[in-house]
Amino acid sequence: MVSVAFSDKYFDSLLKLTPNEQSQANKAVMLFQQDPQHGGLHYEKLTAFKDSKLRSIRANQDVRIILAAAEKEDLYLMLYVAHHEPAYTWAAKRKLEINPNTGSLQVFTVEERREEATPAPPSAPERPGLFDTIRDRQLLQLGVPEEALGLVRSMRIEADLETAHLNEQIPADAYEGLFMLMAGASFEEAYGEVVPAAPEAVDTEDFGSALARPESRAHFTVADNEQALQDVLNQSIEKWRVFLHPAQRRLAEGRKNGPVRVLGGAGTGKTVVAMHRAKWLAEQVAGSSTPGQEQKVLFTTFTRNLAADIKQNLHKICSSQALERIDVMNLDAWVVSFLKKQGYDYGLLMDAQQQKRLWEEAYSEKPAAIDLGLAFFQEEWARVIQPQSIGSLDDYKKASRIGRGTRLNRQQRVEIWPVFERFRHILASNYLKETDDAYRDARQLLETNPELRPNLCSVIVDEAQDMGSQAFMLLRALVPPGPNDLFIVGDGHQRIYGKNKVVLGQCGIDIRGRSARLKVNYRTTDETRKLAVSILEGVEVDDLDGGQDSQQFYHSLMHGPVPEVRCFDSLDEQAQAILEAMQGNGLAPEACCVIARTRREVGELKAALESRQQPCHQLDGRSAATPDGELNLATMHRVKGLEFDAVFVASVNRGLVPLAPVIQSAADAVTRRQRENEERALLYVSLTRARKLAFVYGYGQMSEWF
Repeated sequence: MVSVAFSDKYFDSLLKLTPNEQSQANKAVMLFQQDPQHGGLHYEKLTAFKDSKLRSIRANQDVRIILAAAEKEDLYLMLYVAHHEPAYTWAAKRKLEINPNTGSLQVFTVEERREEATPAPPSAPERPGLFDTIRDRQLLQLGVPEEALGLVRSMRIEADLETAHLNEQIPADAYEGLFMLMAGASFEEAYGEVVPAAPEAVDTEDFGSALARPESRAHFTVADNEQALQDVLNQSIEKWRVFLHPAQRRLAEGRKNGPVRVLGGAGTGKTVVAMHRAKWLAEQVAGSSTPGQEQKVLFTTFTRNLAADIKQNLHKICSSQALERIDVMNLDAWVVSFLKKQGYDYGLLMDAQQQKRLWEEAYSEKPAAIDLGLAFFQEEWARVIQPQSIGSLDDYKKASRIGRGTRLNRQQRVEIWPVFERFRHILASNYLKETDDAYRDARQLLETNPELRPNLCSVIVDEAQDMGSQAFMLLRALVPPGPNDLFIVGDGHQRIYGKNKVVLGQCGIDIRGRSARLKVNYRTTDETRKLAVSILEGVEVDDLDGGQDSQQFYHSLMHGPVPEVRCFDSLDEQAQAILEAMQGNGLAPEACCVIARTRREVGELKAALESRQQPCHQLDGRSAATPDGELNLATMHRVKGLEFDAVFVASVNRGLVPLAPVIQSAADAVTRRQRENEERALLYVSLTRARKLAFVYGYGQMSEWF
């Protein structure tokens, strides 16, 4: 039995075949593993091609699988599958080689090119090359094949690099290094990203060693026995289950000396990394604990919906034994369950209308001479008192109010304190607590009664930007400081729940030397990504630890049409345009989502679409899988963590985006700016749910942002 490896491009090409042809290709590969010389496969060498290692086998009379043979190692690499002519056309221009500088396995196109760069106008001076300041030796160190040096030297504008990448003339790892250089990184920064551990020596004939490198494992996976082959073929539809970028793999695997923070823009695979980290910990750390004292991994996030999605996806990558060692629940649910076991008598205040009534009652304590509205007190409570655990007037007198737009002197703090005291009293008399109170109570219980601490080896936190200081102080108390203790992923650009910026160091979580940023968007086309990022232009985004985050090197590997932005006369016209766009682009309704800012607007869109005989499926906390033929509808908050082939960000009208009542009720200019930034983040999140196509539609008056 031989070992078989697959490139990620193989699975891309496999998915373009019919289901029957896919099945025949899978059977051919399984037969090949058992007997490469089986007569029915017609195994043959492809002569007169660029690469003498290339071979082909038959899946049926017309479908051919292109592979590379490392026959000395009994190793065969499946590279591409297609109908006869396209398969051989693809193979004629491809090479598979071990890069002599990086040791990684690379597949790339080799062809004659007379015009490499976009020509400048005849009268204009020649545009300088993109990489004129980089030496040939440095380009080779980044993984650029020697055959491609001339092509790289001819590049004048960003489009030249993108075209070479799309045509596979530049291997994926080399493209990333070149992109970083083009985006302003130093050679050292680019090299550290692409080749984190340079090999001491490279044997360009040792394919087994090359496949073991993280850079190769981002694009190849090996099946060295029948069961492994079956597993790979079953998982190939969702490549995130098999292939991890080297940066993702470095984070997901291995012992960490303390808390780790991972940042990354939408679509960069933060949740994928967190799930693979949970799998590794369940197998390598929790699984090795003493019998009878088995430890678990807690995987927690902010919303119930996302926790449910994560639980479902962990089933796709974890064995049943590993799954038993991972608990997945949103933090509120964990806290409620924990406190209930301790005889906690309070419920959580979750109802917005009830919260408003309680505040109105407390507001009656405001002195007549103080000219501050109810919104000010609610904001002061949420952004000063709760995050800092202020329980007395003395605490409030000393509290930091940095970032608040309304200045208060010491006497004014004394005068308004009774409103907050009254609100806390009303909560207690109704046996209610806010989530921050519950987090604080749970933490204090754990700190004073260490025996109550659950037996966890690690806590993984997803969507960290949506959690506040009290949540992180609780998370710190949940697991003792030490190796592998906390793994935190988030993106401040997606902060949509009105939380204060958190400084992890002030919550007892020291991430110094253990931080990483993911840069490659695997979900969204670069055209959609650029529009989404432009919505946040000028918005300062934090890095969850007191610094600033940047999207300087954030980019997408895929390309597609620029998102369509249109304004219609009425909601009905907008609904009709959505249906026409789906039909014109050949989109299945269940693969699309119509997203609007409010539940009311979603309801009106649903009525307009259903009046045109388009069945709709409204996503909510209880949503099951979308039935075939039904179009998804959701609010901007609900689509967090989801993705679709196409999204219609609908009703982007003045007054709805940004939502006027949210902005207008702000107590001061600073709060208004914070809320506007959260509205921008909602739009950013909505656009980046799109895999292939994005549409921005409005009616009446379009939002001022468009």
